[in-house]
Amino acid sequence: MTVGAHGILNRHPWLENGDAEEFRETVMDLALVRAEAYGWHAPYGWRTPKGKKLFHDPERWLECDKGGDWAGGDEVRELAWMRADIPEDVRHPRLPVLPMTRSLFDALGRVGEVTFTELCTYLPLQITAGDASADWYDMREWFCLASPSAPVEVHVTVSAAPSAAWGAPKEPARVLTALQKRLGVAAEARESSRIDTAYLPRRGTSRELLQGTRPLAQFVIHAREWSPEVAAWLTEATGDALRTTGHASSAVVTVAHTPSPPSA
Repeated sequence: MTVGAHGILNRHPWLENGDAEEFRETVMDLALVRAEAYGWHAPYGWRTPKGKKLFHDPERWLECDKGGDWAGGDEVRELAWMRADIPEDVRHPRLPVLPMTRSLFDALGRVGEVTFTELCTYLPLQITAGDASADWYDMREWFCLASPSAPVEVHVTVSAAPSAAWGAPKEPARVLTALQKRLGVAAEARESSRIDTAYLPRRGTSRELLQGTRPLAQFVIHAREWSPEVAAWLTEATGDALRTTGHASSAVVTVAHTPSPPSA
């Protein structure tokens, strides 16, 4: 599973000195320290003689790579991304989208001001199973507490390898119905009249995730607020809507508040 956070980072002036690359790596390491502090991350893993990876706690994830683009300036970049191993035999209904997202933004927010524009997540839906209805109810209640007076327009795009399951013209509508059920009154969703690829990542690891896929559905969400937590919620809800409508294979879900700028 991979999570990529896009936006603009303005580092605190007192942290501008020193080697930028080394500083970035230090902050990315701090993201894992933060995850361990929350008890989200399995910091140790090992393999059996047959190559199977074991975890101290099988419900947690093990980081296997990370990075980010901190070239600076006012250009939107993939500020941070993290890839993690998820135990395939756990079979929980939810993937750790929020813990991974929150860990990245806790670290970024510690070193500067972040303007967040997009979250791109590779979801291995084939390893999920079970019912998370109670969790969706709790999340709806949480996000309903925000003011409804100034809704924010968010574009959610589903990309995956083409398959017969997407052959039916009304397939995106089926997924939309399942998605709206998970969002409840906390957000309103509709199908986009056309898929606008401007809302897909243009660079970095997130762009690489889209290789071999094509955008199959796009939804316009009117949410009550915009934040990394909202993006993680919309990502999870979309993933579960896909899974329950029969799309139980890997997918890339992009949640964007503004279009991605063209690549340089």
